[in-house]
Amino acid sequence: MNILVIGAHPDDEVIGAGGVISKHLREGDQIFIVLFSVGHKPIQPKLKEQAYKSLKVLGINKNNLFWLGCKSGQFDLEPKLRINAKLAEIIGKVKPTIVYTHFYGDTHQDHRFVFDSTMVACRPSHQIRGIKTKQNWRGVEKILCYEIPSSTNWSGRLNESFNPTEFIEISEQNLRKKIQAYNCYKDEVRPGNHPRSLESLKTNAKFRGNSVGVDLCEAFVMIRNINYER
Repeated sequence: MNILVIGAHPDDEVIGAGGVISKHLREGDQIFIVLFSVGHKPIQPKLKEQAYKSLKVLGINKNNLFWLGCKSGQFDLEPKLRINAKLAEIIGKVKPTIVYTHFYGDTHQDHRFVFDSTMVACRPSHQIRGIKTKQNWRGVEKILCYEIPSSTNWSGRLNESFNPTEFIEISEQNLRKKIQAYNCYKDEVRPGNHPRSLESLKTNAKFRGNSVGVDLCEAFVMIRNINYER
């Protein structure tokens, strides 16, 4: 099974779904990642390099990472039709069964842009406008939104709070892989009690797991699930 994880910036993919990525890989699934931006180059010059280190830790082929070239913090200035078409073209090549993406209620405007773009590119039947190649593929079956601590939980949108509808149990080994992969982003790891510190990510996995009576989980909001007849 092919799995696609879509993120705005390097580290989002690991923070939001690193444990589940590790779980999918152990189950023999293929992981592909799309990142819209390499981050703020003046203050984050090493993010792209660190993204590839993170892939190596997880065991993902570097050719399975796609970049869309958007400017961090300015996604809303990008030509939406072009970005949506590029994402849709990648999805058409990868043909994922499951797509993980940002939550629509996040504080960060780039995250919300990515959610909207994901929904356009993952329309049922996957008929891509502006692309001549015909697709026989039926489309993405399941779309799940992940959480990014310090963005998802700080939005202030009381009518768009992150209320998980899907909890995926992960193992201690999956969590270790997530933490090791996230730790590749040296400048992004926050200290102490910040929601994006290493300890906080471990605590969140325990909290999500304990919420449903298991040790560790990553939690998601399910947007769509199509059960096609086989």
